[in-house]
Amino acid sequence: MRHHHVGDLILRTGKVVACDPFVTPEAEPFNLLLPRGTFPIVLSVAEIGTDQRVAFATIRFKPASPARWEMMATGDHDPSKLKPGDMFGYGVDSGTGCFMDESAGQALTQKMKDDSNLFETMMAEMDKTYRNTWSWLNMKFGEGNLIAFSSGFGDGLYATYAGLDSQGDVAVVVTDFMVLDENAGPD
Repeated sequence: MRHHHVGDLILRTGKVVACDPFVTPEAEPFNLLLPRGTFPIVLSVAEIGTDQRVAFATIRFKPASPARWEMMATGDHDPSKLKPGDMFGYGVDSGTGCFMDESAGQALTQKMKDDSNLFETMMAEMDKTYRNTWSWLNMKFGEGNLIAFSSGFGDGLYATYAGLDSQGDVAVVVTDFMVLDENAGPD
């Protein structure tokens, strides 16, 4: 596993959105309000033979290690009511996930309406960072930014978790792309 700092996420409102930016840029933010400011995004890339896959995408808020984990949810979803083995997550249909502030998501949605070439521009920017089977994008939208990244083995449903420190404060937010799951991988 190798860890790559791919940019700093600007959180103006503290309302974080995780979604497929090419398919659902208007996704709802998580219910958990997070700190405002600028925070590093780290991609943890698993090296599997000659293949590399983004296993985890992390927003680091504090240097503390998480003492416990909570699944994050949007809207009226309640993780405490899930059956064992079930999860809430965001759907990926373009092989790409992202983190952004809700305000950047609104700016992205408007820009997509105004600029019919934005999708191609974003893909070209991701191509500039391409490594063996993964890439990322750090692009400004409004007063914030979007940091997008390849999602594990591609399309699927991926959960995001808040890692809380011993005082109950959020230390990290992590999307798990199920690369290390024993059932993960291409068919």
